[in-house]
Amino acid sequence: MAPLVHDGWVCSLSRDEEALAPLDVPFLVIHFAGLRELLHTLMNNSHTITRTASTTTTTTGLSSSVDIQPSGQVAVRVGEPLKIMCRVGLPLINCRVQIPTLDSMFLLPNQNANDGIEYYGDGLQTGQCGVYIHSVQKQFDGRFLCAVLTNSSRNELANTVNIVVAKPPKAPQLLLSPGRLSGRNVYKNGEKLEISCISLEGRPAANISLFLDDQPLEREFGSNVYDSNGNENSLSVKNISYTIKSSDNGKMVRCISHHLALDRPQESTRQLVVHYPPQPQPPVELFGFVIGREGTINLTVKAYPRPRFVWNINGEKINAGSPDITNRLQSSSAVEVAKDEWRLELKIDSVQKSDTEKEYKLEARNDEGAEEYRILLSTSAEPEGVDLDAGYIIGIVVGILVIIVLSFLIIFARATGRWCFAARRRGDEEAAGNAGAGSEAHITPGDDEDDEHNDQHIIDEKTPHGGQENPIHASTEYVNGRTEIKDIKRKDEKTDTPV
Repeated sequence: MAPLVHDGWVCSLSRDEEALAPLDVPFLVIHFAGLRELLHTLMNNSHTITRTASTTTTTTGLSSSVDIQPSGQVAVRVGEPLKIMCRVGLPLINCRVQIPTLDSMFLLPNQNANDGIEYYGDGLQTGQCGVYIHSVQKQFDGRFLCAVLTNSSRNELANTVNIVVAKPPKAPQLLLSPGRLSGRNVYKNGEKLEISCISLEGRPAANISLFLDDQPLEREFGSNVYDSNGNENSLSVKNISYTIKSSDNGKMVRCISHHLALDRPQESTRQLVVHYPPQPQPPVELFGFVIGREGTINLTVKAYPRPRFVWNINGEKINAGSPDITNRLQSSSAVEVAKDEWRLELKIDSVQKSDTEKEYKLEARNDEGAEEYRILLSTSAEPEGVDLDAGYIIGIVVGILVIIVLSFLIIFARATGRWCFAARRRGDEEAAGNAGAGSEAHITPGDDEDDEHNDQHIIDEKTPHGGQENPIHASTEYVNGRTEIKDIKRKDEKTDTPV
């Protein structure tokens, strides 16, 4: 088939995609901006089909007084049994049912059921008119009618239900908007991706969902399901708008279709290819280098596609996979050790002290950008980290809380004079209350002793008697908040002067 061109899109239809022809739209060549308009058109067409069908299948004389269960619509697989019950509140004279593609039949209890269809219920006298279909056939799809006649009416009372004989849909189709980069399903970090999951010709319409690997994709600009009432052109569509991330590289977009007629879900997938620049890292310090022995510098860089690597050592550049001019340094080629992770090594033939003083840089560059990584070398042993488990951490937190609570209680008790601080506070108050009375008391030890022992005594007074004392013969000492003056040496001798 020749390729089709639509709004700048070029696409060829496969055999499965030619099944879309009954819709009279070039479905796989539409621009995603016009997808919703197309789907609205399809929905309007399906509504037209539904209205036409309902007009041609309308039965006169239907009454809501006949209760029918299940009501509205019932979906069933080919070969499965089906029971439909019609009932009224009066005894019945007859019970008539009409199954699509079959003639009307009157049902009675205990009739011959060689054709796999028999009466179902507790008897006509109870007002029950039910049918039990042992094995549903493909041609039973359509409008089912039950009509009853009671003693109180000359006309039949009837009601209907739509039997939908399940028909499996075609394999789901997954459409992705093209990326800005050349190539199929190739995108950039941060790019907007429009995804559509489509299921055709299921009866009833299939239930579809979208996943990125195992993560469900939630709807952003809408999720729509169109069903043309069990018509052969039934259509289910789900639309998602998603922002690409660098971590999505290699992930699968999955369009999954669930349907009553399927033993297992159907799935269609596309793998994403996301280009993004080398990711930044903090400076790396490597320990344990020994002077005179071989040393190895290694670094892992995350990027896609594979970057080009160049070492820069004090201005001297070494390409990945090449030695330096002295052959003391040898760089390996980049090896992918995990998805999007590239590992590079630089070997030093014999480590010198000057090697630990140099500045090592590794430059990684691809079409999306570049990043520079700094590496520091040390001959010291790698410091041991403190590995605390949850128990230690909880213990530390509890200890801190206990200290905070005790500190608060001590401050509260000191401020309010409670507990052990109460006695101290009363003592301070009593001392403060007696300070004025005791400040004027004279303490003169040895009053009852001989005069020869009275040349040293303590005078506790604020103002000395008889004038100012000689500071050479007195010293002051602060005791209990009062100044006591001790006479270290005083001579109180009198000399008689002759007249």
